[in-house]
Amino acid sequence: MRSSWFHLLILIIILVLGTATFFMVGGNPTAQLATGIMVSVAYMIWGVLHHAIDGDLHLKIVIEYVLVGTIAILFFYFVMRP
Repeated sequence: MRSSWFHLLILIIILVLGTATFFMVGGNPTAQLATGIMVSVAYMIWGVLHHAIDGDLHLKIVIEYVLVGTIAILFFYFVMRP
């Protein structure tokens, strides 16, 4: 249970820092797009590592994280493109 809290804390840190960075570079769509892509990739990596450490990593889970991350990247691309 302790490691689950630690894993969730890492995810929260990734998302909070990503959100803060996104707003700090406001007015620069290229930097915002890059921030969105980096946070999405970090989310995908976090999800796969989290499940691998917990021992319940399956192909369906990997596909889910990759799809959610890809949708987020596409969203950022089409909304934030310069």
